[in-house]
Amino acid sequence: MENLHPTASARCAAALRIPEDLLIAGEVFSRNELNAMASRGLLREALGNCFVPVFFSYDAGVRARIACFASGRALQRNDVICRETAAWVHGLLPYTFVLRISSSGYRRPYRPGNGLQVSFSQLPLSEEDIVFRQRVKVTSLLRTVCDCAAYDPLPTATRVLAEVLRLDDPYLHLDAVAARLAQYPKQAGVNRALRLVDSFASSAEHEAGRPAAA
Repeated sequence: MENLHPTASARCAAALRIPEDLLIAGEVFSRNELNAMASRGLLREALGNCFVPVFFSYDAGVRARIACFASGRALQRNDVICRETAAWVHGLLPYTFVLRISSSGYRRPYRPGNGLQVSFSQLPLSEEDIVFRQRVKVTSLLRTVCDCAAYDPLPTATRVLAEVLRLDDPYLHLDAVAARLAQYPKQAGVNRALRLVDSFASSAEHEAGRPAAA
């Protein structure tokens, strides 16, 4: 996105202070005003109603810290950010309104405000499935893609897989996703994910085999 801030292009990305540097809809600016600034390239939409000025550093660690702040007391010591929220932390989604947490026991979903919905699941995670981003536990990139494909709403699953295909990463590709999904317990969501991955793979093969335009 083009940077329209008058001084941002001339300075290094600054370290984001949380929550001081977050712009939250309803505090100083309305959501419509923040959306307008985001459309002009001044802000990035992040999690819930949080926006970040573009001249701040905005990597996976920063996004994990934003998620930790937005979660309040919901994110406990052994909890892991997962699914759609983890996809956002890893940069596979531009923003999200859902904070998804894998916890050891059942907890009710709730809405803490700021346009955010918090939901919990109990995913069987191994040590290899978990990475740390600024000391925040997040599901690994491959595990995140598989979980989004299997458990998240279809628009989210489709968007995440489309981003995987676009990135053309030699370590994160559709074959790896399909192989990992094949290890999941058989259920409707996993079957849907396998069909979706196969559909993306078929489309990619079709595009690769199409002759170049004259």
